[in-house]
Amino acid sequence: MTSYRLYVLGPQERIWDARELQFSDDEAALAQADALRQENCAVEVWTGERLVARLGAEFNL
Repeated sequence: MTSYRLYVLGPQERIWDARELQFSDDEAALAQADALRQENCAVEVWTGERLVARLGAEFNL
C-alpha cells in the first residue's frame, strides 16, 4: 500500500479538504478522488512529491 494525499480545491485554489489515505495504486487513488469531486471544485492527488493527477475544474484567478 502507498500513501496518497487528496486535496479538494475551491475556486480560489484554496484547500477545502485534505485527506491522507493508503491505496494499492494510482488508479485506486484516482477513483477515490473522482468520488470526492464536486461541481466547481478540483481534486489533486499526490504521492510523495509527485502529482499523480488533477481532476475537475480549471480556475481562472
